[in-house]
Amino acid sequence: MGHIVFFFSTKDKNFTTRTSVVDSSSTNYISHAFVKCPIYNSAKKLIGYKVSDDYVQQVAENKYVVRLNNTYTFYDDCNKVKGTISWQYVFENSKPEIYYPVDIPASSTIISGTGKYKGKKGNVTLLPKKNGLRIVSIKFT
Repeated sequence: MGHIVFFFSTKDKNFTTRTSVVDSSSTNYISHAFVKCPIYNSAKKLIGYKVSDDYVQQVAENKYVVRLNNTYTFYDDCNKVKGTISWQYVFENSKPEIYYPVDIPASSTIISGTGKYKGKKGNVTLLPKKNGLRIVSIKFT
């Protein structure tokens, strides 16, 4: 068992997104985005980073399926990687963008772990705030 809580922000100066649009037609929009940013504990200490590759695919007029493939890499106190946790989240959006709906918790299960987190099972919940803050809670089962 155990629990990890941390945060990151889309407003962080080190938050980067690169998007490649595969098809920009009005009926078949498809894009692939890559996100990278630091993650921090509640004391605002850097504890690792988040990377994701995210897909947006149009399924109807003004309806897009967004698939987010997230990995959090955690450092130990010596700034060495102690492990990673990956999870995936899917939602529908009315716009072709990768950002989570504000104030609606995104929750899914851990799909992969390495290092200290290899074989760990549990739930990941991310709460997106309007100001860009993303609060993440991982509960191991």
